[in-house]
Amino acid sequence: MKTLIPWFLMLFVAYILQSAFFNIFSYNGITVDLVLLITIFFGIFYDKYAILYGFCAGLFLDLASGSFLGIHIFTFLILCILINRLTQFIYKENIFLPLVASLLATILNNVLIAILIFLLGYDFNIWQVFNNIIVMLIYNLIFAYPVYFLVVYINKKIQYLIKSQEF
Repeated sequence: MKTLIPWFLMLFVAYILQSAFFNIFSYNGITVDLVLLITIFFGIFYDKYAILYGFCAGLFLDLASGSFLGIHIFTFLILCILINRLTQFIYKENIFLPLVASLLATILNNVLIAILIFLLGYDFNIWQVFNNIIVMLIYNLIFAYPVYFLVVYINKKIQYLIKSQEF
């Protein structure tokens, strides 16, 4: 439980960066999804807290966005449950893990959101959704390695602090 406070602080900072700073570099209102990347990488390292963190990250995004309450909660929960199931088969030190995880998570997250919006009865252009997914994929793939190495670095620091406090 000591590890959750720094991660929630990181989630808050990621949302601030995502909505304020990286919004400058957006394309048609689409920017990097740092909260998604951090949630996915957190789920890889902390499989027993992944579902709780996914729920809290989705709740935070839903409350901050002011739109459909529950869409990000649902999609992040689905992603974290999948990661929780797949972590037993994943070699966590694989060099391609950040790219593959961010690629799959971005596609699945956006497809689930599009399906939920369609099921709610809203009209949307499917080609615009594909265009948005492509642009978000490019952004998330660019930031996958920096965010992954930041998560690994913070994870090592937290584990070191926990072990040093045990004695």
